[in-house]
Amino acid sequence: MKADGHPMMLCTWVGGEPMVRKQLIEVGRHYFKHNTIVTNGTMPLPDWPNCTWVISIDGTEEAFARMRAPGIYQKIKQNVIDHPELNIQISCVLTSITRDCVEDLVKEWGPLARGGIIFDFFTPVTGLDEALWLDWPTRDRLIDHILELKKKYPGVINMMDSTLELMRSPNAKRVTDNCEFRLKAFAYGPTGENKGKCMMGDKADCDRCGCVVPFHMATISNRRLMLKESLKRLRTTPAVQPTTN
Repeated sequence: MKADGHPMMLCTWVGGEPMVRKQLIEVGRHYFKHNTIVTNGTMPLPDWPNCTWVISIDGTEEAFARMRAPGIYQKIKQNVIDHPELNIQISCVLTSITRDCVEDLVKEWGPLARGGIIFDFFTPVTGLDEALWLDWPTRDRLIDHILELKKKYPGVINMMDSTLELMRSPNAKRVTDNCEFRLKAFAYGPTGENKGKCMMGDKADCDRCGCVVPFHMATISNRRLMLKESLKRLRTTPAVQPTTN
C-alpha cells in the first residue's frame, strides 16, 4: 500500500497487548510519520522516536484490580516513572466500575502523564456482557465532571471541550452515524485481516460508542469547532508582560 502511494501518516498499535509483538512494531513503525502504541504498561517501553505511548489505567488501584488484574498496578506506575523521556499519555475507560474515581485518578496520574490523560466510555459489543455500560444520563454527568476537572487541574486532561461535548447524548449519534474513522481510516487484525468498520470490529454498538477517536476526529475536521478551541486557548493563555531594566 505504501508503494502504491497510499498516504499512510499515523498508525495506532493496539490490542490485546501489542508489545508482545515488539519486533513487528520495530519494523512497521518506520512506514509512518507518527506511531501511537496503546499498551498495558507492564512491559519495557523502548525509546522509539516519534512515538506516543498510551498506557491503559482503568481507575485507581482498587478499581483497576477489578477491571483488569490485581498486583500489577504499582509495576505499571513504576514503569511510567522510569521513563520520563517518553511522551506518555494515560488512558482510562469509564465504566460502572471506574466512574467514581475520576478525580482521584487525575490527581494521582496527572503529574506522571507527560502527554496528559484521556477518557473513553465503555462501548458495548454484541454478544458480550454489558455490565460495564454507563447509561446516557450517567455519561452526561461524567462529561460535566471532566469539564470541571479540566478547569481545576489545567493542562492535565488532554481532551478538547468540543470533543467532550460531541460525546454527550444529544450529539453522539450524529457523530457515529457519520464516523470519521470509518470514512478515513482502517483497522487490521493480528494476521492482517480487515476488522471491518473500526478497531473494535463489526459487532461494536456504534449507537452507544464511547471511543474518543471518532469524536476527536469529528472535532478536528470541523473548522468552526477548531476555531472555537483556538479562541478558548487564547483567552486562557497568560499574557507575557514586557520587562524593563
